[in-house]
Amino acid sequence: MNADDDGSSPDVRYGGPNDDEKLWKPPRLWRDIYDAICNARHLVYIVGWSVDVEQYLLRGAELEEAKRAGKHSPRIGDLLIQKSEEGVVVNLM
Repeated sequence: MNADDDGSSPDVRYGGPNDDEKLWKPPRLWRDIYDAICNARHLVYIVGWSVDVEQYLLRGAELEEAKRAGKHSPRIGDLLIQKSEEGVVVNLM
C-alpha cells in the first residue's frame, strides 16, 4: 500500500465481526526516512541492494514545501551529501 501523491493514505479497518472494529493508518515510510536522515546528528547507515540516488523521498505538497524551504534536499543522493557536509558519517552498503 502506497501513499497518494498528496501524502494521504487509505484508512484500513479490521477486526470484529464486520472487519471494522479497529483502524490502522499506514506509516509514512518515505517521509519517515526523510525526517530520520534530516535529523541525523552522528550516523546514517543505509543497506540495500541498490540505492537510487535520484529518488525523491517526498511527494506532492511536501515535496514543493521542501524545495521552497531549501534546508534539506528531498532527493536522497543530495540529502546524503548534505548530511555528510554537516559532519554526519554516511555509510552505504
